[in-house]
Amino acid sequence: MPEPIFHIAIAVDDLKKAREFYMGTLGCTERADTVGRGQAVINFFGAQLVAIEAPDQVEKSNDQEGYEPYKHFGIIMDWDEWHALVDRLKAKGVAFRTEPKIRDHKTIGEVGNLFLADPSGNYVEFKSYRNRARVLA
Repeated sequence: MPEPIFHIAIAVDDLKKAREFYMGTLGCTERADTVGRGQAVINFFGAQLVAIEAPDQVEKSNDQEGYEPYKHFGIIMDWDEWHALVDRLKAKGVAFRTEPKIRDHKTIGEVGNLFLADPSGNYVEFKSYRNRARVLA
C-alpha cells in the first residue's frame, strides 16, 4: 500500500502573491494544469497544498507576537533538509513569524521549528525532529 499524501486547501487573497511565495520563496512546484484557474495545486514538500483565490474567505489572525500561531499548517522535514531550508530562507532575507530554533525536549529529543506567514496571513510551520521515530510516538 502506498504512503498517504497529506492534502490541505487554503484561501488566499492574491493568487499571484501566493504563487510567488510558495514557488519563488519556498521553492515548491505547481502542477501545470492548474495555472490560470483561480487556484494553484502545489507540491508542498511532498504534500498537496491547494491555494484557492477567495479573498472573502481569508481569515486574518490576531495571534500575539512571540507566540506560535494557533491556526497554522506545516510540514515535518528531515533534519538536514530543515537546516538547509533555514539557510536558504535567511539568505533570501525572509521575515520569520517565529525565528528558527531548536529545543531539547526531555521525552522526544531535539526539535527544530520556525513559522512564516504567506502573503494572505496563513501561518506555515516547518518542523524537524532529530529522532524522526519520535514524530508520532
